[in-house]
Parts: sequence; C-alpha cells; structure tokens
Amino acid sequence: MSNVAHNPKPKITEVEGFGIDTIPDADRTSTPRDLFRIQFGGANTFATVLLGTFPIFFGLSFWEGVGAAVLGVLVGTLFLMPMGLFGPRTGTNNAVASGAHLGVTGRIAGSFLSLLTAIAFYSISVWVGGDALVGAFVRLFGAEDTQMLRIGLYSLIGLIVIIVVVYGYQFMLLINRIAVWANTVLMLLAIVAFASVFDPSYAGSGEYLLGGFWPTFILSALIVMSNPISFGAFLGDWSRYIPNGTSNGKLALATFGAQAMTLIPFIFGVATATLVTGGDYVVGLIGAAPEWYAYLIIIVAFVGGLSTGSTSLYGTGLDFSSVFPKLSRVQ
Repeated sequence: MSNVAHNPKPKITEVEGFGIDTIPDADRTSTPRDLFRIQFGGANTFATVLLGTFPIFFGLSFWEGVGAAVLGVLVGTLFLMPMGLFGPRTGTNNAVASGAHLGVTGRIAGSFLSLLTAIAFYSISVWVGGDALVGAFVRLFGAEDTQMLRIGLYSLIGLIVIIVVVYGYQFMLLINRIAVWANTVLMLLAIVAFASVFDPSYAGSGEYLLGGFWPTFILSALIVMSNPISFGAFLGDWSRYIPNGTSNGKLALATFGAQAMTLIPFIFGVATATLVTGGDYVVGLIGAAPEWYAYLIIIVAFVGGLSTGSTSLYGTGLDFSSVFPKLSRVQ
C-alpha cells in the first residue's frame, strides 16, 4: 500500500470534482471493501432478481434454475475479476485505460460498450423498480394502476438516480452501502414470507424454451452471466479511487466476493418465479406476498433502483464529460 498522506474524504453532499483525469495519490481514499460494496450494492436489486426469473420462465425446474444461476455467476466472475486491477494502477477508468492497448479505437469501443450497458441497466432499474412501486401502491394504498402513476414513479426513480450520479462517487458509495445491508436482509426475509407456499421440488413447466434441457440451461446461464460481465466496463470507475500498490489478490477477491453474493438476488428471483403466474412478474410477486412483506418490497425496489441506476450511469457520465467538458459535474 502507498504511504502517501491522504486528503480527507469529500463530503457526501459535495459534488465530485474529478472527471476522467488521473486521481492524485492523496485523494485515493477507497479500499477493496468499498469495491466490494459498490459492486454488490449495485447488483443486489430487482434488476438482478428479474434476470434470475428467466430460468423458470424458460421451463427449468427450481434446482435446474439454481444450477444455471451458479454457473452463470461463476463463469462471468472469472472473466470480470481482472478488470478491477487497472484502476489503482492507472488512476482513471477502464475506457480511458483501454486506449493504452488499442489507441483511440480502444477508447471509442470502451465508451460505446459502456454507453450501451448503462442505457440497458439504467432502463431495467427504472422499469423494474417503478413496477414494484406501482404494484405496492395498488395493493397497499388502493391506488389505480394508470399510465400517469407509472410515468410519475418511473420519473421519480430516474431523476433521483441522475442527482446521485451528478454528486458523484461518495454519494453513490453511500447508496450502495445501504443496498448491501438493507436489500440483503429484506431478500432473506423472503424465506419467512413465502415459507408456506414455496416448493423447492418445483419441476418446471415441462416445456423448454429451446426444445431441450441443455440448450435452455445454457441460455439461462448466459443470461445470468451477462450480469457480472456487464460490470467489466465500470470497475475502473470505482477502483481508481483505491491506492496504487493495493494487492491484486485483495482486488480480485473483492470482485469475486461481491459477485458471489449476487446469488442472493438471483436465487430470490429463481425461487419467487415459481410462485408467480401471468406475464407481469413484479406485480404478481407483490400479489403473492404477505401484506407485511409487500411493504418491504417498496424499500427493496426504491433502494435497488437507485443503486443499479447510479452504478450504470456513473461511468458513462465520466466519458460524456470528457467529450463535452462544459457539461462536467461541477459546472
């Protein structure tokens, strides 16, 4: 570890002053534990839960779905782990660092991939989080499911995510610290909430999406694998705040541990998908949940929407401000 004297951490309410420029050694105040928190917090949400429902909707049994989730997370994490090593060495994000290997083309390719991933997961987080809030409002408060209600709740989550991203790394880290603990506890409480109706011997629909077990199983695993791999473009956005000289083993372990923990939301999705009938999983889940747990789903949806959305948009904001300097956070 570096012996450089570090500056005090910026306040959460202070707008981050750094763009893609190299983070000075004195301002690298994060640790591998923070890298763990921001990865797990960003994935410990309904967006990941939704991906976990696909094996069941594709026709697999509960245990086959669990197997696909474990395989997808494990393989995806092995590809992802090296991507967290660049940030502490370069002090900048992975899109910029890729230019050292592939020149300007590498930078453009990295930024383009980041943009596509950010749009996809930001949209999923707003959509799934908003749907969960809509379902909760309808069941618990007697609200009518209207387009205006959906637009209002989608807009609320989307706007708050943008505010978090504008304030920057420290604010985003706080949101993800909350998501790590709050959403984990709330998802584990599902064991109590659905204990009387969940059947682990669920055998599947009997109709595989691709006509056979192995093609459907592999497709399910690939969908799960897309989640850890989607973090590849963003790990440098966060690890650049970790001091140069930090053990590669600790960095790799932080990534492995964070992604392994995402099995909690994945298996939550696999298990609860066996209880939901109809095409709208989120609304169906709220309908199947006991009333006390339906209230908790509001918290999971809201916190999860903020954490997934902010981790997705943050890196793209870095690249955007580098192309349009007048649109930096500070300005």
